[in-house]
Amino acid sequence: MIKQKNTEVRMEALHWLIKRARQKILDHQYSINEILGERYKIEKVLQNGSYGIIYLCRDLKTGERCVVKQMRKSKRKENIENYAQETAILRLLNHKGIPALIDTFSYRDERFFSMEFVEGKNVEDTLFASKQKYTEKECVQIAKKLTAIVCYIHHKGVFHSDIRIPNVLLHNGDVYLIDFGLASNLHTDSKNQKQREQLAQDDFFDLGDFLLFLLYSSYEGEIKKGIPWTEELCLHPHTTLLLKRLLQITHPYKQCEEILADMEKSINVLSLQN
Repeated sequence: MIKQKNTEVRMEALHWLIKRARQKILDHQYSINEILGERYKIEKVLQNGSYGIIYLCRDLKTGERCVVKQMRKSKRKENIENYAQETAILRLLNHKGIPALIDTFSYRDERFFSMEFVEGKNVEDTLFASKQKYTEKECVQIAKKLTAIVCYIHHKGVFHSDIRIPNVLLHNGDVYLIDFGLASNLHTDSKNQKQREQLAQDDFFDLGDFLLFLLYSSYEGEIKKGIPWTEELCLHPHTTLLLKRLLQITHPYKQCEEILADMEKSINVLSLQN
C-alpha cells in the first residue's frame, strides 16, 4: 500500500515537472525594451498569470503608454476561445470606467491584444500594501461608482464574474473595472433569462464582498475566525441592509438600479451624521 502511494506521488511530481517544462518552452516571456508587433515597446512586466502575461508598453505609433496582454501558448485550446470572447466584449464596451481595447494582433505565432493604460493602484494594494483606511461613507461612494459600471455592462448583456479587489483600480477619485477574462456576453432573449439572472446575482454578491473589504479597512479590532461581520463592524442600519441584500442573506437584489438607489440613500444618511 505504501509502495503504491509512493509511486502515485512520484507520478504526480513527474506530471507537474512535465507540465512546468512545457509551459517554459511554449510560454515565452518577452524582455524589457523588446518590441511586440513592431509597435509596442515593453517597459515592464505587470503580471504573469495562469492564462496570460501582461506588459506595460509604450505604443510607438501614438507615444502613449498602454497595456498588452499575451495569451499563453501552453493553454492554446482554452485561450483561443477566451481571447475571442474577451476581445469581443471589450470591443462592445465603451465606458470611462473600463480601459478601452486598442488593437488585437499576432506576433511570433502568439496572440496579443492591447488596451488603454490606467494610472492608479488596484484596491488590493491600496488596502493591504498602502494600508489605506476609508470611512463608511467613502466605502459606499466607491462601491456606488463600481456598481454604476456593473449596471452599464449588464445592460450590454455582459456579466463580469470576477469582481474582486485586484480587478478594481482607483485613481484621483475615479473607479475602473478591469480583467474581463472570465466575463460572459449573453443576448437578451428569453432562452438565456435564467442564466442572466444567476450571473447578475453572482456579480451583485461580488459587489457585496468588495464593499465588505473596504469597510474592514477602518476596523481596529482583531479579526476573529467564526465571528460574522455583522458583529465585528459597527455600521449604519442602511449599510447593513445593503450588504445583506448584496450578499443574498435577505431579499436579494433583482436589478442593478435598486442597488444604486439604496447606495445613494446610504450616502445621504451617512452625510447627515457628519
